[in-house]
Parts: sequence; structure tokens; C-alpha cells
Amino acid sequence: MQRLARELGLTTMALYRYFQAKADLVALMVDSASDSPLRVGKPSLPWNKRLRKWAHCCLAIYTSHPWFLEATSSREGIMGPNELSWMEAALAMLAESGLRPKQRHDAFLAIIGHVRGHATFQQIGTRANSRKEWSRELGRMLQSESHRYPILLDVVRSGGFSEDGGSAFEFGLNCILDGIQMRVSKRTR
Repeated sequence: MQRLARELGLTTMALYRYFQAKADLVALMVDSASDSPLRVGKPSLPWNKRLRKWAHCCLAIYTSHPWFLEATSSREGIMGPNELSWMEAALAMLAESGLRPKQRHDAFLAIIGHVRGHATFQQIGTRANSRKEWSRELGRMLQSESHRYPILLDVVRSGGFSEDGGSAFEFGLNCILDGIQMRVSKRTR
């Protein structure tokens, strides 16, 4: 609060006229960052195509606002109206899939968990010197212990750790969405 007040040219006490605590300010920041309109495609598109776009839009929020991941992880209260709108949109698309209400929530958690997990790895990747350099270093270390980590070394050698992660995000999202589709289609047979 002190740093923000200083940057705004105010006293810290002046900020407390608007926010009772730092958590209130962070909650408003989170909700404001997620206020972009939900443009996930025409309603005539299949639910899974729109949900894929939704996941990419969510990831874009985490990427555009590096503080968002930590802020939503340390949340003390409930979500704000903008965040709730994002959740509502995802659950509505999942309702179109044929999942039951509890399953929709479970599927939502799988998708948002995937988004947040990928955002975490993106942040770690930007803090590291470079992904390729980190991968080379890991490969050198594993080479001396190749008998202990043969599968991991194979993944490193294949470039799995040096890529930007976009394909990993798509792969995981496809697994989740395909799994939902299979679950629903098994139930309807």
C-alpha cells in the first residue's frame, strides 16, 4: 500500500479511504483484470471449440498480468462479478456438453487448473535465464545420472523442456476436452 500510494503521489492513509485493507485493493485489481468481454465464438459453434477459446482467453489474462496468479492464489474472499462471469460462461458451455452440474464443476476445475498450471510454468520460464539454456544444463546433469533418469533424459534430449510450452498447453487442453466428450458419449450410448 505504501509503494502504491507513493507511485500515485498520495499518502498511505489516503488509500485507506478507498480500501479497508490491501486484500480489498487486490480483489478489485483481480476483478478489473478479468473484465474483458467474453468473446469465445458464436453460440452456434460446438461447446468444446468455444471452451478451448475460453481457456486461451484465460491464459492471456494470466500472461498479461503476471501478478494475477499469485493474487488469485492468496485470495481471502469470494470472486468478484467479472471473475464469476468467466466461470458462468465456462459452466454454461459445459452444460451444453451434457455433463451433470457436479461434473461441470469438476470439469471446470480441471480446465482452470490446466490454465493456472501452464501460467505457472510460463512465469518460471521467464525467470530462468532461458528455457534452452536451462534444458541444456538439465541434460548435462542428467547425463551423469542416466541410469537413474533414462526416461527424463530422453524427454530432455527430444526438446521437451526447451520449447515454449504452447504445444504442451494444447496437448493438455485436448486431453481434458476429449476426455469430457468421451465421458458424455459413453453415458448417452
